[in-house]
Amino acid sequence: MFNNNNQVKGLILTSIGVLAIVPDSILIRLIQADILTITFWRALIPGIIISFAVMIFYREPTLNFIKSPKPSGLIFIVSHSFGTLLFVVAIELTSIASALFIISTSPIFAAIISRIFLNEKITIRMIYTIIGALIGIGIITLGSFNTEPVFAVGDVAALGTAFCLAISLTAARSATNFSMIPAVGISSLITPLCILYFIDPFNLQFSDWMFILLLGVVFAPIATCLIATGPRYITSAEVSLLLLLEAVLAPILAWFILFEFPGYQTIIGGIVVITVLVFSNMMALRHSKKII
Repeated sequence: MFNNNNQVKGLILTSIGVLAIVPDSILIRLIQADILTITFWRALIPGIIISFAVMIFYREPTLNFIKSPKPSGLIFIVSHSFGTLLFVVAIELTSIASALFIISTSPIFAAIISRIFLNEKITIRMIYTIIGALIGIGIITLGSFNTEPVFAVGDVAALGTAFCLAISLTAARSATNFSMIPAVGISSLITPLCILYFIDPFNLQFSDWMFILLLGVVFAPIATCLIATGPRYITSAEVSLLLLLEAVLAPILAWFILFEFPGYQTIIGGIVVITVLVFSNMMALRHSKKII
């Protein structure tokens, strides 16, 4: 009964977290500001909220982390910071569908990085998954090159986002003795400090402030906290499977709200990526339940 309650709790928390992050890319596109200004506010507001929360509820672990972040903590902070910037670049320079389909491949890069640095075995399932996902990415990127060169730049930024996310996941995985939540707050505060010199952060329209506050105060903190909490109750395969909802729902939302048709090659490539990842995660989930 307890395990069933944990399963339901984990599925509910993670699902709400994923649904909260779906409007992220739409709100970024609606903000009429340059990339660095959007990145500044998208990082700063959640950073302040998360930092306040961890200092109140996890004061001692947070202070211990600040005193001694360890190499894994520093790697997490740097990769999370770069990933935050690259995500905004990807959303601004390519279609939302292309960006999210490519970013959804981050677990594959995490598996490769974990193999290199943590000596974790790459299974036959992951090899087939990597090959299938790379085919899907190739189709998406080829379609971008055939439309506008700037779209291809956005796809590369999305690939960089996936890579940074994979590094962050690997760093968090290697640090089993402390939580990386304080690192999220620190990284989110460092990012705007690094780009403050290059922008005028208050040069925004009234509507921009509404979208920024909606994103920074509501959606980003809820998504970050709930998705980080989900793995306490359900397996990583289940969390990864639920995270694919963003790559499916956000492009549909962009289609209806922004009238952004992603293109047939993006749709085909996205279907390939999502199908491969769904089958891969389902196999991993089935295997984990057999072990239990």
